[in-house]
Amino acid sequence: MAKFKYKGYDATATEQSGTLEADNYAEAYAALSYQGVKVVKLEQTQANFLQEAENFYLKLKLGGQWRAVFFRELSVMLGVMTLHDSLRTLAGAAKNHPSEKILNDLVAAVGEGQNFYDALKRYESIFGGDEIQSVEIGETSGNLQDVTARLANQLERNYSTQKKVRGAMYYPVFVLIAAFVAAVVLINVTLPVFENFFLQQGGELPLITLILLRGGKFLVEHWLLIVVALMLSVVACVWIVQRVEGVKFFLDSLKLKFRLLREVELRNFFGRLGFLLESGVTLDEAIKLCAAASNNLVMRKVLTEIKFSVERGGSFAALVAKEKFPPLYVGLIVTGEAGGELVNMLRQCESMADFEVEEILRTLPAKAEIFGTLIAGLIVATLVFAVMLPILDTTNLL
Repeated sequence: MAKFKYKGYDATATEQSGTLEADNYAEAYAALSYQGVKVVKLEQTQANFLQEAENFYLKLKLGGQWRAVFFRELSVMLGVMTLHDSLRTLAGAAKNHPSEKILNDLVAAVGEGQNFYDALKRYESIFGGDEIQSVEIGETSGNLQDVTARLANQLERNYSTQKKVRGAMYYPVFVLIAAFVAAVVLINVTLPVFENFFLQQGGELPLITLILLRGGKFLVEHWLLIVVALMLSVVACVWIVQRVEGVKFFLDSLKLKFRLLREVELRNFFGRLGFLLESGVTLDEAIKLCAAASNNLVMRKVLTEIKFSVERGGSFAALVAKEKFPPLYVGLIVTGEAGGELVNMLRQCESMADFEVEEILRTLPAKAEIFGTLIAGLIVATLVFAVMLPILDTTNLL
């Protein structure tokens, strides 16, 4: 069981607070409701490793498209019914689906009077801080339907981008796997024949052949140790990236050097900023929210500096140009700010960034095939030299 901290009011409007144990949020709400407590706030008091592991597994089962579908369906339903009824309808349609537990918890939370964005926070590992923050803005401003529609559009585009990138990687990955399998078979079946022959003749194998032989034997004899070492290395790297801000900052700076990742980050930023301004949020506050929503530390640092300068009266367009945003976007922002059409120009920037992303994705499969073929060719060439050199040297031994 998990422990929950709650705050609410009883039938006499007396404030009630404390902790209780329950298996999940829905049961905690049900227990408090049975006690006559109108819940205002309910949160888990301590990190639950098993719960986090369960949420991670649940996220894998849901897949990358579920959140986009959820917000799309919710946006449509909010046009004809209340939030609670919409969630209850979605929960009823999710019987025996991995999302059933999530939706039931959301229905229970909203039904008890909790804000929708607070209810989503318990599943932050699934929805993400960006989406929860957008929902909070929409719920507070009364534009929840528009926000959920925008989130659906953004998630659908990001999912489509990820799917196309994965699709482009299939061919080079399969080629490299085939080359690796061929190398393992050749090293452990063919090359030992040459080794035995050279030992009998008193000769020495070429260096490249000897390296492959010794490496192959080491892999076969210590494969379990190698697998464990690789797993520990991956865990250590993930821990370092999450805990050491300098390492994550360095990696995020590298990400922005890749055109595809940079354009995706800019696309999300322009779309988010334009929506916030359209919703009535001030420019400095909108930039602040965009900075908090970004997972890239470099982008977050840049936006934070722009936000502080805007608060002191600086021009947004000039600051964007100073931070070396692509000239195309800078020109649109300068025009928008000068003509009082910044929101429209941000939409144009978002469209242009989306166009750039699609153009990169269009040529990505061909580039990935060339890269995979070159790497596979290098592996095959190394194996050919490792086999041919001993064959040529046998003429000197016979």
